[in-house]
Amino acid sequence: MLKDYIPNSLMYVTLLTLREIIGENGLNAMLNYTGLNKYRDNFPPNDDKPGVLGSEFTAMIGGILDIFGEKGARSILHKAGRRGFQILMEMNPTMVGFVGIGLKVLPRKKRLEKIFTLGAESANKNFGENQRFYISDEGFVCELFDCYWCKGLKSSGPICFGEVGLDAEVARWATGEEYEVKEVLCRARGDEVCKIVISPEPKNIDSSGD
Repeated sequence: MLKDYIPNSLMYVTLLTLREIIGENGLNAMLNYTGLNKYRDNFPPNDDKPGVLGSEFTAMIGGILDIFGEKGARSILHKAGRRGFQILMEMNPTMVGFVGIGLKVLPRKKRLEKIFTLGAESANKNFGENQRFYISDEGFVCELFDCYWCKGLKSSGPICFGEVGLDAEVARWATGEEYEVKEVLCRARGDEVCKIVISPEPKNIDSSGD
């Protein structure tokens, strides 16, 4: 079950990336629309203390969807997911070095298995997302049985664009290759789980690349 509060750093990094992508005026318009003006020029601290309501994070995502529509939100949130991971890595160089050394000695597929397994464990610990990672014939699969990206939201199609962008950047960082990442199931449209599938092979690379 999702925790009521999320780490301050998640909201901090998301606000930072959204400001980069939609600009100061766009960010302020979204904060005003969602009733989150308390974050205007007042980002939460960049720490891991659980100081932000998870409902505020989801309200922010819902505001992006309402203002820009699903098509516009897809691009914005996908970029935010990718850029957010980059910023987290830039802010945690020690972690980058520690994880990176362990990954370098592994084959490409094992790198993905390792990094996404660690990611699921971290999400479950910090957010209570009840997330599961496994490998199937589809590829590398992440299932979120509880999801901050779409909790309480309704849509006609998958809308966890930020998670898709995040996973795409994680895969690129771990392997140096771009992977196709798709959300095939989403709780916002009535599915029981949000299901993200990362292609088994990098784009334009065949299995001989292992």
